Amino acid sequence: MFIDSHAHIHMLVKEKGCQISEIIDEMKENNVYAVANICGNENEFLFSQQIQNVFLDSGISFFSVAGFHPHEAEKFIDSPTRWISDNSDAITAVGEIGLDFYYDFSPRETQRKMLRKMIDLSLELQKPLIIHGRSGEDEIVEMLLECGFKDKKVLFHCYTGSFETAMKIFKNGWYLSFSGIVTFNRSIELQKILENSPVDRVFFETDSPFLAPVPFRGKTNTPAKVRYVYEFASRFLNIETSDMQKRVKDNFERFFNITIS
Repeated sequence: MFIDSHAHIHMLVKEKGCQISEIIDEMKENNVYAVANICGNENEFLFSQQIQNVFLDSGISFFSVAGFHPHEAEKFIDSPTRWISDNSDAITAVGEIGLDFYYDFSPRETQRKMLRKMIDLSLELQKPLIIHGRSGEDEIVEMLLECGFKDKKVLFHCYTGSFETAMKIFKNGWYLSFSGIVTFNRSIELQKILENSPVDRVFFETDSPFLAPVPFRGKTNTPAKVRYVYEFASRFLNIETSDMQKRVKDNFERFFNITIS
């Protein structure tokens, strides 16, 4: 089976008009039987809890991840995180959190304060971290090391940073996730990173509704389409798709400390 390690179901439903039943049917048709749903605020988390049983009843493992995105740092910097702490049993990781100096939708210092706040929360809850980094990956690495995160559970989702930083991430015992971007013809550097990635440290994701892989580029992305990222990576690395599925499943279970039936 395939696993989508990062999706925004709330956005698919509320902004793109997708129906939950259609998302699930498409996943089952493409043998995608697990998804990590990213929640960027309390309302999104409550929505995630509401829809969870629909996925579970359909035989799809469904996991919620919660945190404040760097784009939203200014909006939420003074907001309480009690809703995350109080629901820690229902949350598999803290994220996505990080630094985005490409868009700078929130002031950089505010992003730094929010990242530190979320790092502290993950330490308090003993939860893995899901990192969003864009033009800020090196600073994130430095901050994580300062906070004693070497060899702890950290996943840099939808990685688009440099080759050198990717190797630092692996050196520190962390993980990378590849999105549909890796299937694009011009993603030469990212494909080089994939080629040099230890297979026991990688994930694949959709980041839906964004970044649909080839041959769906430019269309609304959905969790089912993670299959095409796996298949591209398997061809590129000359690994059987079934072997890649097993390895990523092992990574997912080890990282989140869960078991997928």
